[in-house]
Amino acid sequence: MTLKPLTNDNTATVLWVALIAALSVGGSLAFACAAPLAAVAALAGSKMKSGEGVALVAVAWLSNQIVGYGLLNYPMTADSFAWGAAIGVASIVAFYGARAVSGTAGASALALASAFLAAFAVYELALYGAGLVLGSSDEAFSAAVVERILLINLVSFAGLLLLHRAAVALSLIRTGAEAPATA
Repeated sequence: MTLKPLTNDNTATVLWVALIAALSVGGSLAFACAAPLAAVAALAGSKMKSGEGVALVAVAWLSNQIVGYGLLNYPMTADSFAWGAAIGVASIVAFYGARAVSGTAGASALALASAFLAAFAVYELALYGAGLVLGSSDEAFSAAVVERILLINLVSFAGLLLLHRAAVALSLIRTGAEAPATA
């Protein structure tokens, strides 16, 4: 069996988003509230067109919420739904944070590192801000918790980059589908 290059960029994008959504389900099962959404935002912000990147982040977040409420028994309370929405907003804002810096540093390892750091920082700051409004314990943003979330996202980002590189090498997605931050 040989894999043929996808000739339709829309098909390739849909398959890529579906793959990341499937991996998000696995990440949600493994990490629950610590799903690596900042890593997904960093990948999307540095490797995809704006609309497609937002869609990828939104689908990853939605997958996380479906797993959380459907399988992990997240509480069906207003507070829980508000935190879910805050995580979604933080993920989208993280995408734009990654996007803002990835276009200024080129396509180098520095650009990828900058995109990841920006996405993670923006994600955590957005959640911290939500915590001020929604109420959260200081424990949720302790150094140990933030370090754990950082490591989960860092390892996930590295894995996503390897997966992206493999998908490009197999002509499953095209690097031409990537767009600079200004697009």
